[in-house]
Amino acid sequence: MAEVFEMDSGAKMIAIKIGKGTLDTTKVLIFIDHDNKTVYLWRGKKAELFKKLMGTRVAAKLSHTYPKYRIRPIAEGTEPAAFLDLAGVKR
Repeated sequence: MAEVFEMDSGAKMIAIKIGKGTLDTTKVLIFIDHDNKTVYLWRGKKAELFKKLMGTRVAAKLSHTYPKYRIRPIAEGTEPAAFLDLAGVKR
């Protein structure tokens, strides 16, 4: 099970559903993968710098909420297979 959030311009996490176009190059997304105890911070290539910075800050705060979870930052284009599967991307 995973929860997915998009960072908005106001540095808030907005819950979203995984679907077509989830990995939009202008977005910064946080995937909380409870099955694998991992928090993925995905940063699109064309995402605003502010969103990228806020995503990093939020991921760091989540490490306090989920102390046993690993934080995995991912730049667009370097996604591991496990993340692509979680995001529903067909390879």
